[in-house]
Amino acid sequence: MQKKVKHIFQCAFSGKTPRGDTMSQEWFDHRTDLYLKYTLPSLKNQTNKNFLIWLSFRPQDKENPNTKRISKALEESGLLNIMTFCGTMFTEDRAVWHNVDLKERLANCLPLVKPFIEEEYVYETNLDSDDMVHKEFSALVQSKEFKDHGALYMKTGFAYHTADRLAEWNNPTSNQNYTIMFPRDIYLDAEKRLAYLNGFDSHEKIPEMFNAEQLPDHYYCTVIHGSNISTVWNHQFRGQEIYDEESKKELLKNFK
Repeated sequence: MQKKVKHIFQCAFSGKTPRGDTMSQEWFDHRTDLYLKYTLPSLKNQTNKNFLIWLSFRPQDKENPNTKRISKALEESGLLNIMTFCGTMFTEDRAVWHNVDLKERLANCLPLVKPFIEEEYVYETNLDSDDMVHKEFSALVQSKEFKDHGALYMKTGFAYHTADRLAEWNNPTSNQNYTIMFPRDIYLDAEKRLAYLNGFDSHEKIPEMFNAEQLPDHYYCTVIHGSNISTVWNHQFRGQEIYDEESKKELLKNFK
């Protein structure tokens, strides 16, 4: 079993497409409420808590009251975490203007993350600030052997509507909660990291661009709340709805 792995949950909290710098304070307030109600409890619920939470924000968000709320909640959680303020840390497929100075932004932020990573490999999971993962997710990810250009992805999971509705969610390619495997030295070097990713800019491309393995079904839960960019309840990915209240309650226990 692979032991020399640092698992990182990377969350682009603000500045993500397509809102970018036009993000409103109302949106930030609502998103923070969602993160504290769903995403952070999901991470606190992990059976293996040997991971780092990395939240990335825009520079102008450093003094925002919501940033302070999140920082306090993370401190109280006891989970290893870092918050950076260099914007998003990945190549964008919509707001492509963010890509122009991505290498410079990575070069500014990665030295802040470096002290948290002593392990030989880094497994980075993209986790949106309104999503949840199964309580065994981190344990499962860390159990996987490292592969060069390796990745882990999921297709079938759940979607939870904040109006208290739960259904299966069937992405035909790859859901947004993917994981990419990096050697430590490549992960922490902006230029090498971007070369390793080779233009990767969308979760749907994981199976075709990486040495990818599909994880078991039902290990993620997408939260739908009315202000999502593209994930809506009446989406073609929505599968069978779970109506039985006891079944719904038991399934949600696995996430929060």
